[in-house]
Amino acid sequence: MSAACSEGPVTLLPREVRLVVERILLLTALPAGSIPAVRDVVLYAAAAGLGGLPLLRQRFEDLRAADPAALRITEAAPGVLAADAGGQHTWTVLPMILDALGEAAAREGSAMASVTNLLDPEELRAACALGPRHGLSVFAAEGACTGPATGREAALRRTDAPGTTLLAIPAPDARDAVLDRALRQGVTVEPELWWALHHLSNTALSTDTPESRRHAGPVIVQPDGRIIGRSDHDDDTDISLLISTKPESADAH
Repeated sequence: MSAACSEGPVTLLPREVRLVVERILLLTALPAGSIPAVRDVVLYAAAAGLGGLPLLRQRFEDLRAADPAALRITEAAPGVLAADAGGQHTWTVLPMILDALGEAAAREGSAMASVTNLLDPEELRAACALGPRHGLSVFAAEGACTGPATGREAALRRTDAPGTTLLAIPAPDARDAVLDRALRQGVTVEPELWWALHHLSNTALSTDTPESRRHAGPVIVQPDGRIIGRSDHDDDTDISLLISTKPESADAH
């Protein structure tokens, strides 16, 4: 298939974005356990009108060497965090920053984090869209910033740190408006970009050979047809595809 199949923008459901983005992230150095969280940052960035899928294609090479462990978070005062991203892309460190903000906000009544030394810092605004998933209302501000007071403070928090500051307030009943809108309206992308990402994501899959097909799913099919792993007597699965030879492409004729 090619982008020529679509004359106008393609509308994608969140599950389609998640599938392709997750496969692409499997091609990077991200730890496997962090991929679902980073995948959803990209989804929310796309749904909120930030960098999203175009930026994913542009920054793919930078993401390949991702090292979330480069992030350093310190707490200079209760609820006042400083996050040095170590030159990493915003998407790869934002889940951990949100986790730290959530813990500090639950403990102190509110929290703020000044974030520096990262690629595409404008993508930190994805935190505002993701906040409700973490039970938070999150606001982003540039440079010096005054944050909300907690019940234990007589004065407002203030930071004069450079970079972007994220402010977080517990909001357990906050509505996930960004995901709700994406579920109803989808995420729109140009077909050429979508197919480029789709084909890139396919490179994370095993090559289609008779051997790889025999090892797909919950069973292993031996070359002689013997099945290892499942032997349900009422299983009517057709395994002929798994043990047949790969047909020649029509383009070869």
